Amino acid sequence: MAQDKTYEDGRQEQFQEVMERFTELSSKYGGVRGELLAKVKEELLKLRPTRPVAKVVTANFLPSCRACGRTMKEGPQGSLVCQNGHTRLLAG
Repeated sequence: MAQDKTYEDGRQEQFQEVMERFTELSSKYGGVRGELLAKVKEELLKLRPTRPVAKVVTANFLPSCRACGRTMKEGPQGSLVCQNGHTRLLAG
């Protein structure tokens, strides 16, 4: 039976797969494209996922208004309404 992977193990594994893919692509391309891929890989290596990501509580999260960016509130008949009166249907 395989060991259960933790979230962090999965992140590290996925990061390694992305870095391997960058190596493959870099070897295919030369010139400007190869240099650009090398720079992107270098920047990603600086951001190596080594610390846990904070979990975001989204249980009561309502979306922002697409028109003005304000927080939407539940309105009548399954709709969402922002402070400025823009409405949209509640997804669900």
